[in-house]
Amino acid sequence: MPIDDNPKSCAPSSCGRIRNISYPFRLKTDPIGCGHPKYELSCENNTTSIYFNSQKYLVQVINYHNYTIRLTDASIQLNDSCSFPNHSLSASDFVDPGYTYNSKRYYAFYLTKTWPITFISCPYPVNNTQHSLLLDTSQYCADGFNESNSRHKYIKFGPLNGSSIMDMCRIDRMVMTSLDLTYKNEGLVLSNLSQVHSCLIYGFELSVFILHCRSYCQDCRFTGQRPTCVRNDSI
Repeated sequence: MPIDDNPKSCAPSSCGRIRNISYPFRLKTDPIGCGHPKYELSCENNTTSIYFNSQKYLVQVINYHNYTIRLTDASIQLNDSCSFPNHSLSASDFVDPGYTYNSKRYYAFYLTKTWPITFISCPYPVNNTQHSLLLDTSQYCADGFNESNSRHKYIKFGPLNGSSIMDMCRIDRMVMTSLDLTYKNEGLVLSNLSQVHSCLIYGFELSVFILHCRSYCQDCRFTGQRPTCVRNDSI
């Protein structure tokens, strides 16, 4: 659907505390032609949500000024620091901002500023002196993000490198957050699980610039808050 097909006369809809749901977003119950089908939201029990890979994410904020939407994994419990995501969702699942519109990946979104949170399990205890960036969850949670209680479970905030994953250890899950925590290039030294929980509750931001960008030209990139044409075949 070209952006020019936006029916300007459609009245905004709402669900719970998310008000003024308007183009490009739409609720499933909105009239046909209102909003864009790639940005369809659900309203369940007065809560606004969206599904990726059949997994439910709750809408926290829609910002129409910078074309972003902030989401949290519906499996995260507000008052339970030991509730972890049930599934991975990482940068590779979304459009790379360096790609053009025509080379999009799975969804019509791309990530804004986000940081990875990686859940790692090992068959042995990890030496905290050598791996100070790993938070051992066993001191906080009887169970964890891995179904096997025989494995030792750790969380890392920030980018991964070759030394982040020890021998015989594995990545069980990787998610994202847009909560701005100050950390060094190699990552953040987590002091307690409440830091991780705050990041998961805050969630992550996605941009819907692609649709906006197409109102300027057929192929474009988004730099800052301005679409830049890759080709001069303007719409």
